[in-house]
Amino acid sequence: MWRCKGSEKSGPFLIIIGRKTLMKISQKGLELIKKFEGCRLKAYQDSVGVWTIGYGTTNADKTITGTNIVSGLQISQKIADEWLRQSVDKKYGPKVEKYNAAYGWNQNEFDALVSFAYNIGSIDQLTANGTRSRSIIAEKIIQYNKAGGKVFPGLTRRREAERALFLTPMVSEVKIGWKNENGKWSFYLSNGQKVKNDWYCDNGKWYWFGDDGTMFANQWVQYKGKWYYLSDSGTMVTDKLFAIKNEIFAFGSDGVMREGTFTVHANSRGAIEL
Repeated sequence: MWRCKGSEKSGPFLIIIGRKTLMKISQKGLELIKKFEGCRLKAYQDSVGVWTIGYGTTNADKTITGTNIVSGLQISQKIADEWLRQSVDKKYGPKVEKYNAAYGWNQNEFDALVSFAYNIGSIDQLTANGTRSRSIIAEKIIQYNKAGGKVFPGLTRRREAERALFLTPMVSEVKIGWKNENGKWSFYLSNGQKVKNDWYCDNGKWYWFGDDGTMFANQWVQYKGKWYYLSDSGTMVTDKLFAIKNEIFAFGSDGVMREGTFTVHANSRGAIEL
């Protein structure tokens, strides 16, 4: 495969209060909660008899609603959305934010965990009070798909969606372009992955990267039965005679080493060319 590059940018949604920067859920995070909570604008009793309205708002949220959730209560969509936003910002966002110093959440991680906390109540157990690694959190989150010891498909889908969001890197965090790592050059694509065992063209110059993603330099590469040579800068040698270890080799405009008989000539400076 022969590759060419691209780039994107994005970043987290933060609110600054005094000297302290607090994270807030993004619209994408709110939409995730809305998708799985559903919205009912008329009060109803849930499966255990608790009066509920909107996106799971109950009388436990009275400091936000300022009213009692009782039979016959109806609200507008605007109020339901506002109660959700306030509940997330005042109750569940802080439950995730308190571990931010330990983890340094990105926006996707924060949004996923706020959705989880909105459903479960907190992330204390999931994170083992901030002692678990990110990889373990991502592994464990799927296990919270039961109610009363029974697996619920809806909870499974929600946990899978939260895990997928948690593991999605922010575009601004993805390495893109050339990176010198321990003295070796690699090239990162827009998906954050290194070019490996493949060619890549940058600014009209072709480079080869090995199995570990390291750029080749002063090395031969056999590709699809044809030989190419990478110069000391890593660029493919093309359209010239080139000295390698006291031997002269000829390379075509496509970089392929030429064999057999061919014609050379001297240019106006007396240099030999193909």
